[in-house]
Amino acid sequence: MALLSWRDDYRIGVPSIDAEHRYLIGLINEFHDEHARGGGRHLTLRVLNKLVTYAEQHFRHEEALMQEIGYPRLSHQRDLHEGLYASIFALHEDLAVDAGSVNSKTLRFLRHWLLEHIVKEDMDIGDFLRRKAVQAARASRRGERGQAGAKTG
Repeated sequence: MALLSWRDDYRIGVPSIDAEHRYLIGLINEFHDEHARGGGRHLTLRVLNKLVTYAEQHFRHEEALMQEIGYPRLSHQRDLHEGLYASIFALHEDLAVDAGSVNSKTLRFLRHWLLEHIVKEDMDIGDFLRRKAVQAARASRRGERGQAGAKTG
């Protein structure tokens, strides 16, 4: 049984980021399933390793997007990403030493980490992009009206 399910209200409106978030949910579910199945430390560690690697790639991709669009809270997001990545990496290290370290608290952390980050932090990126698009459309309309007035004058 899946620990997490994708819902449309998790969409931030950036297709590539939304796809990455879905994939992260899939990796967390895979980790949960492997742990619940009792697949052993090696298999559970393999899945967690994929999660650690992908999370780092995702964070770098998100940060590059934020840089590109001039997102004002980029520094804050970088700090959050570093903390989240450090937590996931520490979880990976704990599991490498002691397979019994994975418990319901671990799974709650992973679930909370992803959903809280998406809902509280990443949604703001989508909102910022939408506001920027509205401002650009307004500026374009003002420019068109100004050009039309100049042509008739």
